[in-house]
Amino acid sequence: MRFVAASLVVVGCSSSTPATTPTSVPTTSTTTLATTTTVDRITEIEAIYQDLEERRLDALYRGDREAFRAVHVDNGYLERSMELFDVVEFDGPPKVDVDVIRVIHDGAECIAAETVVDRTDRQVTSDPTVEVLELRGGRWLISFVGTGWICNGPHPFDT
Repeated sequence: MRFVAASLVVVGCSSSTPATTPTSVPTTSTTTLATTTTVDRITEIEAIYQDLEERRLDALYRGDREAFRAVHVDNGYLERSMELFDVVEFDGPPKVDVDVIRVIHDGAECIAAETVVDRTDRQVTSDPTVEVLELRGGRWLISFVGTGWICNGPHPFDT
């Protein structure tokens, strides 16, 4: 795992969902924005990304559209992502390792980080990508992957 402490860019997300973290990762208060991200918080953020990527790939592997939908928060981005069901094939259960390279935004309801995804089952490592997560119903969910949007809405796929 690679850890890099980074200064945060303070931008706002709009949501009325209370800030809580999933029970599968250690709890850390995110009710206020820090000026730096600690190694513990990076570990926590990395665990959130790892869990979501494992669940997303497992849903693809099993062909479970509902489980795939359950890890996404934005319908526009979800619909574009659903195209994966028509093209992704697996030889066996997917294995993945997610590394957070840089935390761009760490807010109570939105996290944006530059990540690298290593698909160890296919010996493929992605280029660094910005991934945005939003807190909904007490759970972190995938909102957007790519450039051009970091927690400051409107979402690029909202029409």
